[in-house]
Amino acid sequence: MANVDTFFLQPFKTHRKRLVPSQCISAKSRHHALNEGERLSKTAEGLAVIHVVADDETGEVSELSVLARHGSIPEEFEEQIRAL
Repeated sequence: MANVDTFFLQPFKTHRKRLVPSQCISAKSRHHALNEGERLSKTAEGLAVIHVVADDETGEVSELSVLARHGSIPEEFEEQIRAL
């Protein structure tokens, strides 16, 4: 049972006066995710850099954390992250 670290960026855009998630972007490493987050934060209205630790075999998530936040992030998203 091995754990796998996954990093991704979740950008947000405004649609009908609400912040909604855009296409998720995967990253190769923590360093890559943080650097891409800095770069993309200049054009995205909001962006979250997320780290997920999951079991390789079952896919069960053991840890989920937000490494960085840029711009506006919807409150619902923050609540969902805390619930996991």
